[in-house]
Amino acid sequence: MMRNRKIITLFGGTMLFLAIASLMVAELASSQSKNGGDRIIESLSLSNANIQAVLTYIGDYGGKNIIAAPTVDGNITMKIRDVTWRQALDIIMETYGYTAVESADHITVLPTAEYQKKLAQEDQFQFDRRLRKDVGTKVVNIRYASAKDLEKPVKTMLSERGNIDTDQRTNSLIIRDIPEYIERAESLIAQLDTETKQVRISAQLLEVESHYFREIGFDWSMMSRTSIDHPNIELDGGATNSYTPEGEGSQTTTDNIIQSTAKFKISKIVNDKFNVDAIVDAIVSSNKGRILGHPEVITVDNLQAKIQMGQKIPIKQFDEAGNVVTKFYDVGIQLKVTPHITAQDRILMNLEPERSDYSFDANGIIINTQNATTNVVVNDGQTVVIGGLTSQEDRDIEIGVPLLKDIPLLGALFRYTKKEVKSRDLVIFVTPTIISHEIAANEVQEEK
Repeated sequence: MMRNRKIITLFGGTMLFLAIASLMVAELASSQSKNGGDRIIESLSLSNANIQAVLTYIGDYGGKNIIAAPTVDGNITMKIRDVTWRQALDIIMETYGYTAVESADHITVLPTAEYQKKLAQEDQFQFDRRLRKDVGTKVVNIRYASAKDLEKPVKTMLSERGNIDTDQRTNSLIIRDIPEYIERAESLIAQLDTETKQVRISAQLLEVESHYFREIGFDWSMMSRTSIDHPNIELDGGATNSYTPEGEGSQTTTDNIIQSTAKFKISKIVNDKFNVDAIVDAIVSSNKGRILGHPEVITVDNLQAKIQMGQKIPIKQFDEAGNVVTKFYDVGIQLKVTPHITAQDRILMNLEPERSDYSFDANGIIINTQNATTNVVVNDGQTVVIGGLTSQEDRDIEIGVPLLKDIPLLGALFRYTKKEVKSRDLVIFVTPTIISHEIAANEVQEEK
């Protein structure tokens, strides 16, 4: 009996200490709560203390109303240092299996199992409430985006009773659901269905004799190679060449007639004195090169544009049944560009240049392909240069004395055959330009 009185006395002393401590800090906590109540508790030592009293003390210390559920009961023992009142509360909640639910003017503490049960009951109540509501139908016309593209994200906003269909003819979404969920779907559609900026991709493709670049003073040092984000050249056949410090990669394939070397130099022009049109005019006027094409395409932000020049070659193959079928393969020059307009109206371009040709082999047709994939960030209207893609052609040239070299039989004494290797570089200039809504509208009117 005496032992029990000692325990009660100790417990009562603990309660008295907590009550006195609460009164001592009440005024200070009230003033601190206006500044966020983030004072540090240097030391909090609890030994078999009643959890209700501890919560009261922490609430007074932090200037916050803490209300404990009737099922919150028991004693706690712990010692913590250098924590805020909120951190101390979270530690107690996690250690002893409670949950603190914060509202605007108070914090409710209850056992975690009870809290989870309460959430489940609320979810069931809301579900039953939705089942009792009538389902409505709303047709939403999509102005800028594709209704099919919006179907998946909008479906996530619907209830378990809702469904969505698309009408491609009118580019509309047909939404069936509870009215409040239809409103949520319409709010998301308003955010997603916005006019997308367009980008004009202007390209110039030139084939020029390799040595002529040096003659006219074409210097890659006038350009920047720091924009290469993925310093790897990916080549067909699984080979991968790392970029050199100059931003180059190469592959060589040998044939009896043609030797092709693919060298990629992908850079952006940063020197205002570099005039693309002047370079092109000089090459064409000197008959040292030719313009393969000057295509322009307009694409939407984040959608790929494709420029292709070449031919389709037929190749006969056997299908699974053993029948002979003919498939056509693209051969020539191909450039894929995917632009992305950044927040600063700069343009991030994903570039995929490719050059391919074919040759005949005893086993059939061989398609030689060289390609690269890289990303580069440029300003609006800034030009990117893709160079290198060198092809080397071996030619036999007959040289001799005019007239005499053409005499039958004896002409062989006055002529000889010289083997000449001619290198040609493919250079592609790519210039992206952001098209404003006004310009795009004017261009549409002009086309009409």
